[in-house]
Order: sequence, then C-alpha cells, then structure tokens
Amino acid sequence: MNPGGIDPRDNAAIVASMNRREFVAAVTAVLGLPAGGVAAEARPTFRQRGYYLCFMRMPTFGLSVWKDILDDAAADGSSHIILWMGGAFRSKRFPITWQWARDHANVKADFGRDLIAHAHRRGLQVLLGFTPFGYDGVNQLPLEKPELKAVGSDGRPVSEFGIGCWGWNLCPAKAESQRFMREYIREMAFEFYPEADGLFIESSDYAICHCPECGPKFFEHEFRFVRAVSEEVWARRPGDTVVVYPHYFSGAKLRFSFAEATAAKLPFDPRWTLFFTPHSAALEPSLIAQARGAWWWNEAPTRFDVANLRAGAQKARDANCSGYLPSLECFSYVPVQTEFGEPWLVGRRQIPFGFGWLPEGANPYRELPVRAIRLLYRELTANPDLSDEELKARLGRGLFGTEWSPDQIEDLFELFRVLNTDRDWSVPGALTTPGLVRNRAERGKLDEKKRALLRGQLAGLRAIAARHRDATSDGAKELHRIAQWLTEQWTPEYAALLD
Repeated sequence: MNPGGIDPRDNAAIVASMNRREFVAAVTAVLGLPAGGVAAEARPTFRQRGYYLCFMRMPTFGLSVWKDILDDAAADGSSHIILWMGGAFRSKRFPITWQWARDHANVKADFGRDLIAHAHRRGLQVLLGFTPFGYDGVNQLPLEKPELKAVGSDGRPVSEFGIGCWGWNLCPAKAESQRFMREYIREMAFEFYPEADGLFIESSDYAICHCPECGPKFFEHEFRFVRAVSEEVWARRPGDTVVVYPHYFSGAKLRFSFAEATAAKLPFDPRWTLFFTPHSAALEPSLIAQARGAWWWNEAPTRFDVANLRAGAQKARDANCSGYLPSLECFSYVPVQTEFGEPWLVGRRQIPFGFGWLPEGANPYRELPVRAIRLLYRELTANPDLSDEELKARLGRGLFGTEWSPDQIEDLFELFRVLNTDRDWSVPGALTTPGLVRNRAERGKLDEKKRALLRGQLAGLRAIAARHRDATSDGAKELHRIAQWLTEQWTPEYAALLD
C-alpha cells in the first residue's frame, strides 16, 4: 500500500548506519535542542517505537500541524505511527460514518494521502486504526440500520455510547454487519489511503454482543472479519503490518469496562503483530513468541506520568515485546453528550491537553510539557533502566540548557501533576478550567479535601511563576509563561471556590 517513494522500512537501516554522534546530532537538530543536550542511545531497546494518535478526535488540526507532529515523532526515533482513522474520512459508500465529523479538517479537505507521503519522507510507517463493529464512524450505521445493533447482557439492544462520536456497536454475527465492515475498510485502506503501511485493528474494549448467535462465540464472529481483511491486505502487499488483539487466540478471561468475556482459541498466523494493553489485553508470552511483532501500550505519555512511562518501557522489554507504542493523544472535538460525568463540557470544544493558552487549531505537541514527555519517552525506550538522576540530567540539558537546575525539573514535574489532576480522556485538568471546577462545586462534587489539594497546587503555580519571572533560558521562560497563564485563570471569584 505504498507504491513508489521512500519505503519507511528503510528507516531502521538508515538509523543503524549512523554512528552515535550522527544520530544524536540528527535528533537534536530536528528538535532545535542544544548540541549535546540529549544523549539519545544509539541502539534503541525496541525495534518499533512511536505513538498511538486519535486522528478522528482531533478535528481542528490541519495538514501543516499534522506534518509538524510527524516531524517530531520522527525526531523522537519513532518507526511507526498509529493514526486512528475510522470516521474521519469522507466515505463515499457510507456517508453516515462521517456526518458526526463534518467539521473535521480531513473530512473537509482529505489530506490523509499527503500526510502519509510526508510520514514516509520522515521514515515513518503509518497504520490506519479502527475498531471492528464499533466506535467512531462504524457506530453510526445503526442510525440507518437499527436492526444491526449489538445486544446487551439484558437481552435488549445496546445503549448509545461513545467518546466524541456517540453511537452503537454492531452485532458481528449478522451478515450485513460483516459486509459493511469489509466494504468500509476496503474503501479506507485500498481506495482512500492505499499508500499506508497496514492496519491497526483495535478490538472493542467496552462492549460485546450477547445475542443468541454471539454469546460465547462473539470473538469468533469478529475474527471472521479480522481474518478476511488481513488476507486482503497481505494479498496486495505481503510485507504490510496488520496489528490485532489477542482476543481471538488466547482463550483468556477478559474484563472490559462494562462487560466480561472469554477470548476465542483460534489458529494464530505468525504474520500478525499483536497489541497488548493494561485494561483489556494482558500479555501472552506464548503468543508473543510466535508473532511477527508484539507491542505494549499504556496511557502514560498522555497523562504526563513519568513513573508509568518508565514502567511501560520496562514491562514491554521484560515481556520480549518488539515495540512500545503508547498513547500521546489529545482531543479537540465538541462533546454532544455528557462524557465521564461532566455535563458542563457538553457543547464546549475540547482543549488539547488543557493548553488553553493556545489558539484553536494550534499544535500542542511543541509546548513544554509535551516536549518534555516526548524526550522522556525517547530516553526511556532507549534505556528503560536509566537512573532517575541521569534521566533528570538529560531532561534538564534538553529543555533548559547546560545551566539547568534541579529546581527547574521539580517545577516541571509539579506542572505535570497539575495538568493531570482530575483529568480523564475528555476531561481537562482541574486548574486549567475554573468553570468546570465551579460546576462541580455547584453539583456538590468538590469536597474539602479536593479544595485543599487545588489550593495548594494554585499556590505552587504562583511560586513557579514568580521563581522564573526573570528566566533567561527558553525552557524556564515557558515554565513562567504557563504557570502565569494558569494562575491568571483563577480570578478572585474563582479562587473563592477553593476556600
């Protein structure tokens, strides 16, 4: 699915041909870091590195921003990017799949092929992501064909569900559901984006169908589609990557957000790459030993969670995974229903990472907190056992220059904690959004313990802003700017909520 041009599979050979000095120089030059500021390892622990990105839930980002995001991913030593594409392209056969995303930049202009071409120029492989019979785009089909809705454990059609795109998962036992999935993914992979390097098939983590035909055979029905579409991809390009979950092969007991299930025990094809997650797909050593590749995922980068970023890299390495491709996703859609228990957010556009100081559509991945977490990802995937002291030193030199100080790193880590307090997938950090905190107080959802925590964090932000008011390095100036912006959101009226 990538005729002509630079084959991103050459990326590993290019990197391997560099000596350590050349590799470090290339990374620091692309990032604009001080020469010698980041001592990236010459031989990464993992053959596959990169990020899981929810393309469909980032409607405000145009081609130029996406190119910058991929440039940075390449500079981080990435080999792969997962672009969760379902519902975010202008399907001709199934227009219902993108009506919810009419304001999405790619639905308007369809720059996906240009973006994939740019990824290849940067040495990146791009996998097109979607969920069989569920989630964004796919879950809109029951608006036209309600008879295809999956059945819940109560024997009734499943309720509407979603993040950004609300709809209903389909019953995979129905022939019409199978036909739709095959035709929709064929269109996406072979007509819209044939230059992509394969598929990322994300088995549902929130619901299964309990109809009489599915029952304990749900994953067998889902597998019929997975097997068929995989064969079609490999028939066109045998070397393409097809990433699947272990639910079709392990026979394990599974616990999802709203259901329990048992995985199928079907024949495994070693051409598949396996994907494992903490919440829905436990590591399976026997399968890993058979697979073309095995990737571990967690949400640590998205959460600015340094401890779990290290733990994720160590867990992937210790399980003999060939890759660690965690989430670095942010959202910019407008919620149409209450998500994660926050009605105040309905009708308000999501602010990527809670970075409200940026104008709509601007790139948040080059702001200090994300640059920092990307640098940490790069270093820890190269050496998951890097000492805390050395990791902080590399972070200090990379962000604040040769005259960095431990106080700057502690202030950065405090900023991480602030940004992630009370944050969820579609809920910003508390101190980034005073209006949300006020709504919680009005609903009786702000107890004294939480008020005290937020008061302390706000006082800490004021101290950070003051400490770096006269900063000279760019990184310290950013610490001041962000801390100052956050404190300015908390006018006396809002600050009184915390008393």
